[in-house]
Amino acid sequence: MVAIQLAWLAGGIVVVEYLFRYPGLGVALIDAVNYRDVQVVQAVSLLIAAVYVVVNLLADLVSLAANPKLRSN
Repeated sequence: MVAIQLAWLAGGIVVVEYLFRYPGLGVALIDAVNYRDVQVVQAVSLLIAAVYVVVNLLADLVSLAANPKLRSN
Protein backbone atom coordinates (compact mmCIF):
# COMPACT_ATOMS: atom_id res chain seq x y z
CA MET A 1 0.00 0.00 0.00
CA VAL A 2 2.86 2.35 0.76
CA ALA A 3 4.36 1.75 -2.70
CA ILE A 4 1.11 2.71 -4.38
CA GLN A 5 0.91 5.92 -2.37
CA LEU A 6 4.52 6.83 -3.17
CA ALA A 7 3.88 6.16 -6.85
CA TRP A 8 0.88 8.51 -6.77
CA LEU A 9 3.08 11.05 -5.03
CA ALA A 10 5.67 10.84 -7.82
CA GLY A 11 2.96 11.35 -10.43
CA GLY A 12 1.17 14.07 -8.48
CA ILE A 13 4.30 16.15 -8.14
CA VAL A 14 3.46 17.82 -11.45
CA VAL A 15 0.12 19.10 -10.20
CA VAL A 16 1.38 20.27 -6.81
CA GLU A 17 4.38 22.10 -8.22
CA TYR A 18 2.28 23.77 -10.89
CA LEU A 19 -0.42 24.92 -8.46
CA PHE A 20 1.97 26.26 -5.83
CA ARG A 21 4.66 27.36 -8.34
CA TYR A 22 7.44 25.39 -6.66
CA PRO A 23 10.46 25.04 -8.95
CA GLY A 24 11.08 21.40 -9.70
CA LEU A 25 10.39 18.54 -12.07
CA GLY A 26 6.69 19.31 -12.40
CA VAL A 27 7.27 22.89 -13.49
CA ALA A 28 10.07 21.76 -15.81
CA LEU A 29 7.74 19.23 -17.40
CA ILE A 30 4.95 21.74 -17.93
CA ASP A 31 7.35 24.35 -19.32
CA ALA A 32 8.83 21.75 -21.68
CA VAL A 33 5.36 20.85 -22.94
CA ASN A 34 4.51 24.52 -23.45
CA TYR A 35 7.73 25.13 -25.40
CA ARG A 36 7.39 21.79 -27.26
CA ASP A 37 10.76 20.56 -26.03
CA VAL A 38 10.39 16.85 -26.72
CA GLN A 39 13.71 15.75 -25.24
CA VAL A 40 13.01 17.35 -21.86
CA VAL A 41 9.48 15.90 -21.79
CA GLN A 42 10.91 12.44 -22.49
CA ALA A 43 13.64 12.79 -19.88
CA VAL A 44 11.34 13.99 -17.09
CA SER A 45 8.72 11.35 -17.93
CA LEU A 46 11.41 8.66 -17.89
CA LEU A 47 12.64 9.91 -14.52
CA ILE A 48 9.15 9.80 -13.01
CA ALA A 49 8.62 6.31 -14.46
CA ALA A 50 11.96 5.17 -13.02
CA VAL A 51 10.93 6.38 -9.56
CA TYR A 52 7.68 4.43 -9.94
CA VAL A 53 9.54 1.24 -10.89
CA VAL A 54 12.11 1.55 -8.09
CA VAL A 55 9.43 2.17 -5.45
CA ASN A 56 7.49 -0.91 -6.58
CA LEU A 57 10.67 -3.00 -6.62
CA LEU A 58 11.51 -1.91 -3.07
CA ALA A 59 7.97 -2.75 -1.95
CA ASP A 60 8.30 -6.24 -3.44
CA LEU A 61 11.65 -6.78 -1.73
CA VAL A 62 10.26 -5.63 1.62
CA SER A 63 7.28 -7.94 1.28
CA LEU A 64 9.60 -10.87 0.50
CA ALA A 65 11.75 -10.07 3.53
CA ALA A 66 8.73 -9.68 5.81
CA ASN A 67 6.90 -12.86 4.82
CA PRO A 68 8.94 -16.06 5.28
CA LYS A 69 6.39 -18.13 3.33
CA LEU A 70 7.29 -16.31 0.13
CA ARG A 71 10.99 -17.13 0.35
CA SER A 72 12.18 -20.13 -1.62
CA ASN A 73 14.99 -22.43 -0.52
